[in-house]
Amino acid sequence: MTFLIGTPHAHGAGHYVSDNRCSGGRLQEADIQTCPHCQAVINLQAWKTAPIQNFCNRCMKPTCNDPGCVHDCIPWIKQLDQQLDATIKFERFLKEAGFVPVSVPQPLIIR
Repeated sequence: MTFLIGTPHAHGAGHYVSDNRCSGGRLQEADIQTCPHCQAVINLQAWKTAPIQNFCNRCMKPTCNDPGCVHDCIPWIKQLDQQLDATIKFERFLKEAGFVPVSVPQPLIIR
């Protein structure tokens, strides 16, 4: 006997529940997952029945409909690391080149 729970590729997925029955709406439930490249929320039931199912063969995960996510396999964490490294290198360059900011931004909350 085989039991199918959830949808394919639902490993690591979350569960979405929206109960609007008290206000005349309806109960909505779905398995959701974030795109590994841009963190967009993907409804796996809608993704499964969509005419075009975007899937990354390198990550082996479903992706959103953004063309950049389909063609470039750069995981979200790697994108964050690249941005942080670029910021650190730029700040180091400014310090070594002798460029000092004219004014230091003031904090919004002063204690």
